[in-house]
Amino acid sequence: MLRRLNFHVFLVVCVVALALFPIACAPSGSDSLSDGTTTGQGTGTGNGSMASGTGGCTGFCGAGGNANGPLMVMPPTATIDVVDGVATPVDFTATAGGVEVNAVWQVDLSSVAGVDAQGLVTATGVAGGKVTVTAKLNNQTATALVTVNLKKTDNPNGFPQDAIDLLRNASTPDPSIVWAYPYDKTVFPKGLLPPELMWNGGGGGDFYRVHLKGTFIDFEFFTAANSPSRFLMDAASWTQLTESGPGGKVDLEVDRLVPGGAAATKLINHQWTIANGSMKGTVYYWSNNLGRVLRIKPGASAPEDFLATAGITNPCSTCHAVSANGSTLVLGGDVGTSTFDLLTNTSAFSVAAVPGKTMRQWAMPAVSPDGNVLIENNAPLPGPPGGGDGSAADGMWDTHTGQHLPGTGLDGVLLDMPAFSPDGKKIAFVDHGALSLGIYDYDAALHTASNKVSLVPQGGSPIAFPSVSPDHKSVVYHRGSLDTRFGPGDLYLALVDAPGTEIRLANLDGDGYPFAAGGRDINQNYEPTFAPLNAGGFAWVVFTTRRTYGNRLTGNSTVVKQIWIAAIDQTITPGVDPSHPAFHITGQDENLNMRGFWALDPCKQAGDACGSGSECCNMNCDMGICKDPNPNGCSDNGSSCMTAADCCDSGAQCINDVCSAPPPQ
Repeated sequence: MLRRLNFHVFLVVCVVALALFPIACAPSGSDSLSDGTTTGQGTGTGNGSMASGTGGCTGFCGAGGNANGPLMVMPPTATIDVVDGVATPVDFTATAGGVEVNAVWQVDLSSVAGVDAQGLVTATGVAGGKVTVTAKLNNQTATALVTVNLKKTDNPNGFPQDAIDLLRNASTPDPSIVWAYPYDKTVFPKGLLPPELMWNGGGGGDFYRVHLKGTFIDFEFFTAANSPSRFLMDAASWTQLTESGPGGKVDLEVDRLVPGGAAATKLINHQWTIANGSMKGTVYYWSNNLGRVLRIKPGASAPEDFLATAGITNPCSTCHAVSANGSTLVLGGDVGTSTFDLLTNTSAFSVAAVPGKTMRQWAMPAVSPDGNVLIENNAPLPGPPGGGDGSAADGMWDTHTGQHLPGTGLDGVLLDMPAFSPDGKKIAFVDHGALSLGIYDYDAALHTASNKVSLVPQGGSPIAFPSVSPDHKSVVYHRGSLDTRFGPGDLYLALVDAPGTEIRLANLDGDGYPFAAGGRDINQNYEPTFAPLNAGGFAWVVFTTRRTYGNRLTGNSTVVKQIWIAAIDQTITPGVDPSHPAFHITGQDENLNMRGFWALDPCKQAGDACGSGSECCNMNCDMGICKDPNPNGCSDNGSSCMTAADCCDSGAQCINDVCSAPPPQ
């Protein structure tokens, strides 16, 4: 405030001086701005960032100062704590040669903080993080770094201070409580609804403290809970938590105080990871007891019966597969349609129109990423799902005309549960005779399969439902019963470039995890499919599981069947489990749901709003808008690439032609 007052006094003096001595306050040099900015490094104190160059004073020059010196921003670093939505702004000053100047200001993360024309930085309260504040003057730029922290205490029940103090000082484990959901070490992406915390045990009206602490957030929630105990954070707080910074670790503590007790106890001390990215697309799944294929977007509050809006109400829309680009759904049930156009939400073709073919013969096929061709599934699953007879007429088909495609390398070849890789370069399958896991190279332009390689022998339990990763370097599948009504089943990973290597996804499967339901939740995982794109430094697998969902969906395995998601490390080391504990898709109905397929949503046109380039038809998102990419520029994470060198982020990988961010540190 004092600086601004002095500035205004100086202006008055300057006006008078100009009348008497017109040259006294005239600026020198050019007022053009540099296009480049520099990013502040580190968080410690020290000198502000400088940029060399010359230029005149465009504002407050000061008596006897040298406005042609290096530009600096003071202070070089600052911290803004937003406490329960309230924060004090930070006033930055730009100087050149020790003289205060009137620079042009900007910030790199306007969602975290904004800056006005005088250099006053104000936190938005929407998210925490590190913000680079840039001052520009003539041909110079200088920066400072602002750290924004969000702190919140929520006490809707009005717990007294002595109870709060006891809860904050809890240290003794509580043996009477069994934690149910979510799991320790879970990786969550951004863009979801908050997970509901659930635990068993405790008494009516017990006091609880839920404490979440990350690099830029520190949230405390004080709540009462009855048995079965649950706590659901508000969606706004969850968004603040997940959007603060580039992902990273979040510590979760839950403490309990029995009313009137002399000391509080500790339920858990867990750690989550927030991935620096949102999962793109939609999950299509079969609601078993409804007999319907439904779809749900991660982060949605309810599924969508999209077939019903197209007039398909037959209670046997099932045995489905979806193209990775989200254009084509193929059904194998008795619904009067086989190929469904997801772009227009209309039926496109019925395989029953082909002589000698029935609807069931296109059940659970492999559908190419562009939706144009499919490979029949010949696995002996319950149903039966259909398939061919081993004649030359079997193999690959045009999904929109039903025409058989000869000369593909698959004529007369029976493949069990085939699957295309999302980038269209591989076809995974289970060998119909040897029952081993194999893979072909695929030429999408010629529609040909070649170079058959065996990846994993049959071994003990049957291999089923393979799916190829977005970078076509690994295949996920389940070993266990082919009839997922009864189990058992667990997920594994094979490496395309290391045949014979098989990795059990123990973290996803829950090997050794202290499930609230104990052994009841072991060996209950089936039918995995990879998402078409990596997000936030991870690949993502959606799968069917019959495990309990906290204390909301319990009972024996025949009455619980839901769709869950788990993160898989982007870089895989042979022999090392790359998986992480799974989480439940919030918003799906409580029916028996299975066979989730992940597909992208229809791409957006130039000028449409976007969150990343993968949403755009031109594969480039610039400042939240789909735009044609700069041929001389680099690609942001989520935008198109040919190699990793095309990506702006030096740590990114080019996966399925998209710059994929490294995992959070």
